[in-house]
Amino acid sequence: MKIILPLLMTTLLVCQQAFAQQNIETRLGYSYNDKFEFSDEWQYLSTDIYLFNGGKFNRVLNELESGAKKKDKKRYAHELEYLFITAQLKNLKLFGNDQIVYPLYNFYINKDKADYHTQVSDHLEVVRIIDKMPLTSAQNSIDAAINAKAVTNQDGDQVFNLVANQLMNLSNLSNPSVAVMSLVGEFGNLLSSRTKKKEYKFSSTIRLYEGQDFDTRLHSVKIYVFVPGDIKTVIIRTSRLADYLAKNSSKLDRKQLEEVIGYKDYPYMVVANYKSLYRVDVVTGDEVTLDLIEKRKQKIQTAYDSKLMNDETFRQEKLYVEFLRIFAEMKQNLNAYRLNYRNNSPEINAKNLFGIMQEYKRLKTAFDAREQEFEKNTTYKNIFRSEYESILANADLYLEADHNLKNGKVLVNTLRELENNPKAWDTPPKREAALAKLSAVELPRAEYLSASVEGESIVRLTKRLEDMQYREVFEAEVKKLADTQASDETIPLRNALQDKANTSNCLSCREKVKEAVNEYNKRYESSRVREEISETAKLRSAAEQQVLQHLRGQLCLQSNLQAIAVASSDDSMNQYYAKLGEKSRAFADTIKALDKLVKSEPEAAKLQQVQQYNKHLKSLMQEVEQHHDTLCKLDKKLCDCE
Repeated sequence: MKIILPLLMTTLLVCQQAFAQQNIETRLGYSYNDKFEFSDEWQYLSTDIYLFNGGKFNRVLNELESGAKKKDKKRYAHELEYLFITAQLKNLKLFGNDQIVYPLYNFYINKDKADYHTQVSDHLEVVRIIDKMPLTSAQNSIDAAINAKAVTNQDGDQVFNLVANQLMNLSNLSNPSVAVMSLVGEFGNLLSSRTKKKEYKFSSTIRLYEGQDFDTRLHSVKIYVFVPGDIKTVIIRTSRLADYLAKNSSKLDRKQLEEVIGYKDYPYMVVANYKSLYRVDVVTGDEVTLDLIEKRKQKIQTAYDSKLMNDETFRQEKLYVEFLRIFAEMKQNLNAYRLNYRNNSPEINAKNLFGIMQEYKRLKTAFDAREQEFEKNTTYKNIFRSEYESILANADLYLEADHNLKNGKVLVNTLRELENNPKAWDTPPKREAALAKLSAVELPRAEYLSASVEGESIVRLTKRLEDMQYREVFEAEVKKLADTQASDETIPLRNALQDKANTSNCLSCREKVKEAVNEYNKRYESSRVREEISETAKLRSAAEQQVLQHLRGQLCLQSNLQAIAVASSDDSMNQYYAKLGEKSRAFADTIKALDKLVKSEPEAAKLQQVQQYNKHLKSLMQEVEQHHDTLCKLDKKLCDCE
């Protein structure tokens, strides 16, 4: 926990030219630091000042003159006229690191006989001197001092000189903020009240984030007592105070504070420091546009230039704006995809879809980079991380709109896992699962993908997985098939390899297996062609003998048919013999067709043509036999040719 340096440090002299010069001194009576762990993102300081026992300033003024024990009478050289209390802030980035003094109170003093009296009330309201002042990373505290001065009627120029010096300091600021300019007005109010001899109380709190809701809690409390210089010790009994402060970390109550402190001897001031948590401007996914991003970028730059934002928060804001820009570009691609999906060509749709996937991957990669870089950065973890996660959740939701977008999201997440975890693809089943996800989306051609980092990653990893899968799963079987003699006996080996490749998501593996199968099929076809040609020779030889045999038998059969028909005197049989004549002629035609086919050759020495030739040859040979057998069964005399 970074501790703010004491907001109230020490003292200024009481008025000059005293007969026996004494100081109004501030004594630290109590110090409290809250136990809450304030990380760097609690980067704004607010300081409240409570003045108690105001009426006791009479005692301080009179004891300065006569001493606390009033043994010796001491006289001021001139009568006191004002009690002037100021705060001096040091090392404030808002003020250009110049030491700025600004007024808290100015009370008129009068004299009644021998005693001095002030017009200080015992019930002054709390004064917030700064409200949500940004604390830089390098200087995470504010150094300040409270000065109390009794001003005589001869020393009024000191106040005017102080005001003049502060106005000159403020005028040197190159870009004064509205908050700084309000301090100029406060000095004017001081001079006006002095002229009219009225009580003055600081009112222009330096408010840098007016109206914004911040998480604010108590950081520290200090109690300073205003005493004459000869008072050595101040005793404040604070047994109840610590418990009260611990239970009221968001806001203190003046009346309760006075009660638990219970100090009555001298005026005292309670300085309460609060820290506020930076809040990022929250946007939903639907609100993010390039125009909104540009406005946000200008806003944070203006806030930083105006010293309203520390260096670390500014850096985180700029990185978050870059993240929002990636998300906006993803939304643009998503809109193009939705509008043109039904009208565009598959190639254009693939490019639109890849654009969405590309920006989605960049979102995820950017988030990973933030997680790694800012692992121990509390500003990122406590303020910005949830905003990153919200935008990522919106991106995930957008990619649930249809199956293409869902598969695209799966592809990106798979790709990221493969890039970051080699164990995600160290076995064939894991590679098959990964390749299935990588090929679930219709992507543009490899040349187009390789032009981008994300696309090149897809191409490169896909090739690496497929090369490994081929070596481990297919290479040995492909080589075995290449060395195997192509035959009917080895066909199952070919079919098994082909089925295995067809079920794989490795496209290059399938292509290589296909090439190996094609080579096997060529060898198989050549072997079968040789077998079929050998079969053709045998069939042609048998067919030639069948033709010669049946040409002779057909002539005999025709002769017998004519003889039987002439010898028959039964007119009713003419129709029967006519039918036999038709079958005899069909028999003759089949013999001629077989003879013609035997004398021809297959058109090409290819397996299919040779197989068809042999099949046709066998068919005609069977048909010839069937015609002969049919005629002989109808009338045995027709086939009696011996």
